Amino acid sequence: MRRNCKHHALLPVLLLAACGSGETPSGGAAGTTAPQKAGAVVPAASLPKGGSIEQDREGALRAAGYQQRGGAWMASCEADIEPVPKDSWYGLESAEMRDINGDGAAEAVISGGSSYCFGNTGLSFKLLAKSGTGWKLMADSMGIPAFHRRKGIAWPDIEIGGPGSDCFPFLRWDGRKYAYGGRSLEGRICELAPKAQVSKSGLPMATGLWARNHAACDALARGQGDPDFIFDGKIMTGPQDYYSVTPFKALGDGRYRTGGEHERQVIDMNDPKFIIVVEGNWWSGGYTWCSPAQSWKPWEYSPEDYS
Repeated sequence: MRRNCKHHALLPVLLLAACGSGETPSGGAAGTTAPQKAGAVVPAASLPKGGSIEQDREGALRAAGYQQRGGAWMASCEADIEPVPKDSWYGLESAEMRDINGDGAAEAVISGGSSYCFGNTGLSFKLLAKSGTGWKLMADSMGIPAFHRRKGIAWPDIEIGGPGSDCFPFLRWDGRKYAYGGRSLEGRICELAPKAQVSKSGLPMATGLWARNHAACDALARGQGDPDFIFDGKIMTGPQDYYSVTPFKALGDGRYRTGGEHERQVIDMNDPKFIIVVEGNWWSGGYTWCSPAQSWKPWEYSPEDYS
């Protein structure tokens, strides 16, 4: 059974973690440089000399999957389906050419979206860098990006915001690529990502109950509500086995694609106790591990539930 974001929107990438002491990248604490927001205006002096910024912008948009439809730039979150569903097309929110890493060349920060594709957040973004005559995708996530400088590192942390005011996931440059770095709030580190421990199935993902945030996990511990899914080491199962996702195909960089005709997803598993469903038509957003339990009796419904 297909579960798309339009009708089953979840609060994406919400984490109710207490922001305590810890590492604070420059830009995250009082008195330091403010974070660079995705929609910030770029001074002309900061853009590279020579070439056409407009041509670069158009090339980056096409590399990000956008195309001209009815005089507007549009992209689809289900472009792999034929024919492409009409509701899956979404518009461009912003396309900024900015020197993100301080090398004198402009990178592209492209944002767009819809609630159909990206739930309550409604937006996704892509960061692309010029590579020869083309563009290389550096980061791709659902949410609203904010850039925070790190001392001695050219590429800034990318905090991925969404609904709510608690700590959000952030991406960190590891020397080769952007990977899940933990959680932060306005650049201040709430929690650094632990080193992944591979499960028996070969997936860096903890088995047991999973829910959308720590508040939902706390409710489960009190016997209230249901988990969003259970992972038994091989299969992610929903209420009453109503839907399940298996198998997984490794894409590299901690990302896996699920199988099944209706459950095509890409899941970021760089943290064994927090995953992000970054694209697809199933549960969207971020999910937190709650407990090692692998059964849940409250998934017993009566006819009154549907009256």
